[in-house]
Amino acid sequence: MTSPSSVPDAAAAAADLHALFARLCACGATPAGGVTRLCASPEDGAARAVLAGFLREAGAAIRTDAVGNQFGIFSLAGAAGAPLVMLGSHLDSQPRAGRFDGTYGVAAAAAVGADLMRARRAGAAFDADLCVVNWTNEEGARFRPSLLGSGVYAGHHAAAAALECRDDAGTSLGEALSAIGALGTDAPPPLPACYLELHVEQGTRLEEAGATIGVVARNWGAAKIEVVFTGEQAHTGPTRMGRRRDALVAAAALITAVRALADDWPDRVHTSVGRLLVAPNSANVVPAEAVLSVEIRSGEDDLLAAATARAEAAIAAAAAGAGVAVDVRSRSLRPIRPLPGAVCDLAAACAEAEGLPSLRMDTVAGHDAISLLGLCPTGLIFVPSRDGVAHNEAEFTAEADLEAGLRVALRAAARLCRAGGDPVRALHRAGDPSGDPR
Repeated sequence: MTSPSSVPDAAAAAADLHALFARLCACGATPAGGVTRLCASPEDGAARAVLAGFLREAGAAIRTDAVGNQFGIFSLAGAAGAPLVMLGSHLDSQPRAGRFDGTYGVAAAAAVGADLMRARRAGAAFDADLCVVNWTNEEGARFRPSLLGSGVYAGHHAAAAALECRDDAGTSLGEALSAIGALGTDAPPPLPACYLELHVEQGTRLEEAGATIGVVARNWGAAKIEVVFTGEQAHTGPTRMGRRRDALVAAAALITAVRALADDWPDRVHTSVGRLLVAPNSANVVPAEAVLSVEIRSGEDDLLAAATARAEAAIAAAAAGAGVAVDVRSRSLRPIRPLPGAVCDLAAACAEAEGLPSLRMDTVAGHDAISLLGLCPTGLIFVPSRDGVAHNEAEFTAEADLEAGLRVALRAAARLCRAGGDPVRALHRAGDPSGDPR
């Protein structure tokens, strides 16, 4: 019979979550209540140190791999070669971002790990270890592409190529990680038996449905294109209009064309140009270069393909109309894929056991969990975002919802770590006093 002291304690885990979350949010805090914590910045370094300190104190062994991914491994099984259950997210942010995106998932994962370790010390038995992870450069705000650290771990990118990615000032990821002491040499842990990520929704579906827990069953696809228009630098006064080769005119035409794609398929295609660099960026100079980041998302394969093809045609038309050269510097495609049903079922069962209404849903945003799809059973759990505000200092999730998501993650992790990380076996631990926190 398992004693009450040897099962996970959701109240203690919630206390850890709130305390750690507050400390992490102080790293890069903005006056308006958000954070600016770009990847491999001093603020990111400070947050990494806070996380590492918490994990060590809780009993985890810390590893940092070649691209700065942080892993905290809790040896719950007490046996070499035990299966691994992994939970985590990311600590890097967008400029002037909200506090919850990524940070909540990391803090919750750490709180789960600490609580399961307390349970083990009190006599609980586990047959899988737990790994907490903070992925490098999920956002892609400073270094592109996004999902970079998890992509290297999953084998989608070579570590050497990732370290050569450069920000707009010319600093490489490797240089930036080295400057904050986060350029690791440790081997990453093996692929987990199951990966779970807890995240704020960044949309309004949960609020609209009156649900507390989102069980992500599928991701939207995303096409990303980096475009460079090259014209000719000239004086904005005497240079005759017909002789100008204005790169910004081409950029403006493309921006409006990309927006029109979304207007043609309302709520089924999302588009943006979120980044624009202009050179030399002087009021009296015709722009010689414009660099744009084009993004197209959809949950329908045919629409994603059609919208992407039209965007490619718009790039060529914009260049021809302005009389400038064009180069597509990079293209990437994130396909539409389902998340494993067994992990979805486990998350939904854990929500039901907590008395929390849940909703099966898509994720429109990309998350590190998507990098691991197809390599191991992967799950993504959402909690509500007030008014759907995200990538904004006003981003907010109520404490009650943060704690609800934590309880679901804690229950799922406890079941997984007593089922060898197998989500099917974990799903059938319902009603087993040793398999659920009480």
